[in-house]
Amino acid sequence: MKISSRLTLGAITVATALVATGCATRGDTSEGQASAARTARTSCDTNGVAQGITDSKIKLGMFTPLTGPLAAPGNGALKGFQFALDKVNAAGGVQGRQVEVVAEDDQYDAAVAQQAARRLETSEGVFAFAGGIGTPNFVGVLPFIKEKHIPSVGPYAPSNQVGVMQNPDVYMIWPNFIDEYNVALSWLMKEQKPASISFVQQVGDVGDDALSGIKKALDGSGLTIGTTQTVEPTMTDFSAVAQALKNKNSELVALVAGPVVVGQVIAAMNQIGYKPKLLAQSDITDESFLSEYGNVVEGMTVPTKVAPFASDDPLVREFVSEYTKTTGTAPTMWNAVGYTQALVTLKALKDAPALTRDCLAFSLESMKDFKTGLIPPVTFGPNSRQGTNAVGVARIEDGKAVQVAPFQTVTGK
Repeated sequence: MKISSRLTLGAITVATALVATGCATRGDTSEGQASAARTARTSCDTNGVAQGITDSKIKLGMFTPLTGPLAAPGNGALKGFQFALDKVNAAGGVQGRQVEVVAEDDQYDAAVAQQAARRLETSEGVFAFAGGIGTPNFVGVLPFIKEKHIPSVGPYAPSNQVGVMQNPDVYMIWPNFIDEYNVALSWLMKEQKPASISFVQQVGDVGDDALSGIKKALDGSGLTIGTTQTVEPTMTDFSAVAQALKNKNSELVALVAGPVVVGQVIAAMNQIGYKPKLLAQSDITDESFLSEYGNVVEGMTVPTKVAPFASDDPLVREFVSEYTKTTGTAPTMWNAVGYTQALVTLKALKDAPALTRDCLAFSLESMKDFKTGLIPPVTFGPNSRQGTNAVGVARIEDGKAVQVAPFQTVTGK
């Protein structure tokens, strides 16, 4: 099935909308400050008319970085998403229709993402948003999604502003960075017992959430962060950051930023002879990153969100086998992310009593224990938008991510 992709390369001057939802918790059932908990629906509007639906087609929209600092993850996930659509379409589609995704390039930029989302909704007339990579770009679109009540399935945007009822149209299947760093650092402190820690923090939601997770893991340990060095996705010179980290000489350096930035910061530290223990986000387990930076991240601890491809789970083995046979290349982590996003979306479309947005939301709220193999079973509900919330831990060994701790469900939020 053809992917319709637009590369928005011109400068966009529209200001980024601010999302004033604060730090929400997964157990919060409120919209705004106060609202009664939703009751389970038993039906939906089957007589409505929805855009993006014809007798032969279901048109989905995705805004994601296809160029810019996160182009590799964005394109990798899109390939995995399309692979799932091709497989379903070859078998007859969903409810007698072929499923198409129109992908807009948001360049990992919130203002560009806002324009892309508006084009998908108004010009393309998509039925729903599905998939996509990147936190600041997706968070920038949250007000528009809420205003238009656009069902949005599975974005890889690990922010504490998604997966919560303040944004009820977004159905999340990935743990946020708070939980990633809390689980992984807690494991690392138990196993490796670092005596000191510094932090490389991307400016914005991503870095703030990771910092919150680190502070949770450090709580009661007596350790504090020695120095915090901030970075931007567009930075290219990290010599000053590396020198500041070396000057502090912490035993462990935790990093959160785009994968390329993480790799370049560590390479800069290596160049001046500073080689501490390392912790970074789950993105680092992707094979494309490891093929380029594996030599500088050896021994790094990373949280994981996707099951290892060596898993005995038959669904994982089926994905790896079919993807490799069909494409001629082994899947990457980002391929698996996109494939998983598509599986959850397709399941909701198949089970919808009718192809209206209301019935798609009803289908998603009714999803229980849906197994993809690549992530823990997915369950939503009338008061739950976090379909699964489990984090594993891996270590980089010989250029590969080796699982050292299984998925751990994060609770008590």
